[in-house]
Amino acid sequence: MTPETDPATDLNGWGAALASAFEILLGGKPAVDPAARYGVYYASDPLDEFLFPNPWATPDTLSGRKPRHLPDSDGEHPFSPWTWQFNLSESLFRFDAELLAGTGPWGDGGHKGPQPFDDAFVADLRTVSSVDEAGEALVHGADLGPLLGRHGVDLTDEKSEKLNGWLTVLLRVATDGTLTDAMRAATFTERGPGHLVSIHDMDGARSADEPWEERLSAVTHPALRDHLRMLCLTEDDARSEGGFYCGTDHWPWTDVLEAVGCSLVAGWGFGESQAGTAVVRLPDRPGAR
Repeated sequence: MTPETDPATDLNGWGAALASAFEILLGGKPAVDPAARYGVYYASDPLDEFLFPNPWATPDTLSGRKPRHLPDSDGEHPFSPWTWQFNLSESLFRFDAELLAGTGPWGDGGHKGPQPFDDAFVADLRTVSSVDEAGEALVHGADLGPLLGRHGVDLTDEKSEKLNGWLTVLLRVATDGTLTDAMRAATFTERGPGHLVSIHDMDGARSADEPWEERLSAVTHPALRDHLRMLCLTEDDARSEGGFYCGTDHWPWTDVLEAVGCSLVAGWGFGESQAGTAVVRLPDRPGAR
């Protein structure tokens, strides 16, 4: 975080412009709760489709607390999530219910064959995981890492390829726990005004979805206004460029994060709903990540 991008040291410039814009996006100034902590999660179908084998899916890396960049799997483009750093220990890994139960395509007679882990691994996993409404287990990287090491499950081995789509990830973006920093990450404004995307640089005529075109006209910083317009396109326009704003009450994917006690603050979808970013209020319970 630099003085250029820190609202606390730039109340009359960039920081003030961001604060005003975030109020517009969130439908008003959020109620102040000094005890609240916020985070950002990113999920992507294409990422899950080719997630394994993966050189960073090791016990030590998943358990590590230091934020890190991940390899760029898409190539450079505006609003690339690979400009972020991620906390893998706080990321959530989701195990499909049939994978854990050894049913459907898994186990005897299934086209996926035997599970790459045994019943002891599943039992230990269930002690550190949450379960969503679909019966899928959600476990943090910090808890999954030791299990992989203890049970000899190797997600860097080519045999783990068959897990793609059955073991998926919601990556936790590295932020400082404040709503402001979470919103800066989710809107790709955390690197400062020199990294804004202009709606005028995109192919073809573009404008924000009609309600947001009007609301964003109140953003006084011209470049920031155009940048946010690119993140408030219609779902149809966002299929190829930019993103569409799901608002404050509609998850960009399923409500799976509610299973671990998160509540939605704001969400964005990208492509044909193939990827999404969610700003969440983190659980209030003691020891929550």
